[in-house]
Amino acid sequence: MKRKAAELQEVSRDEAEEGSEDQTSHSNSDSTDSSRTAGSEDSTSGSDSEGNEEVDVNFEFFDPQEVDFHGLKALLQTYLDGSPYNCSELVDTVIKQKTVGTVVKTTDSVDPIALLTVLPLRRYTSLTCLKEIKTYVGAKCNSKTQQSFQQAWDDAHTGLLLSERLVNCPPQLAPPLNQALFDEITWAQEDEPTQELRDSFKLKQYILVSRVFTDPSAPLAAQTKKQKVGKPQDAVIVYARPEDEFYHKHCSWSCTFPITTREVEKDELHPLRMVLGITSQQAVSARQEMDQVVGNAAT
Repeated sequence: MKRKAAELQEVSRDEAEEGSEDQTSHSNSDSTDSSRTAGSEDSTSGSDSEGNEEVDVNFEFFDPQEVDFHGLKALLQTYLDGSPYNCSELVDTVIKQKTVGTVVKTTDSVDPIALLTVLPLRRYTSLTCLKEIKTYVGAKCNSKTQQSFQQAWDDAHTGLLLSERLVNCPPQLAPPLNQALFDEITWAQEDEPTQELRDSFKLKQYILVSRVFTDPSAPLAAQTKKQKVGKPQDAVIVYARPEDEFYHKHCSWSCTFPITTREVEKDELHPLRMVLGITSQQAVSARQEMDQVVGNAAT
């Protein structure tokens, strides 16, 4: 079992306890700001603010275990934004897949605060939960991306990236966590017990379903004559996790759709689901750029 501590030991109490869903980065910000918490102070001014203590927080990477069931279910329960699906089956699958997948815990946490794994879709074609995910997301995709989504999902070399974490996880977790995942995918091609299972991880593309936001206070992107002002795709996208910005930048196709299960105040960030398809090579390029911008404690 993996037990690898991420070298993120000193996190300010303000950063570690920032618990709102606007821990995000603007798509049109400079690269040096791409993983900063939205609405937070710069690190320089934050260090000068009163009460901004430095605390030691150890983040450790583990294989998913049975003891993590309820914590993982809490992370994945809203994956379809309130639409019912067999979440327990999905969690069981994540736990039983021993060679690929990581949960993150702190020294003070019993339950996982983050999950990153990939499920080879051809390996799990009979699962009810994946059929429900395909149906829900496929129905939400717009007409331009619906065919791309369906083709990617049905391809024998596609993996579903499952990435969920608490909103107060520091962005510096993203690079080593993603590196660990793709290292494991490579190792699984040799370590799985049968040729069929080894081949299932020879993935050529990935589908990611993630949560992003739009900022109603930010200026809209330039409009064409055929576009209606105020549509979500015209607004500035705000990313909850740093890797989502880079995967989005390098992806083959993507779309967003609004999350309507909770009311949002006029000046709040508006939640969206983003669905994207990215090839293995594009994912490499995205992670390389993320490492340069965010930094990777594992290298």
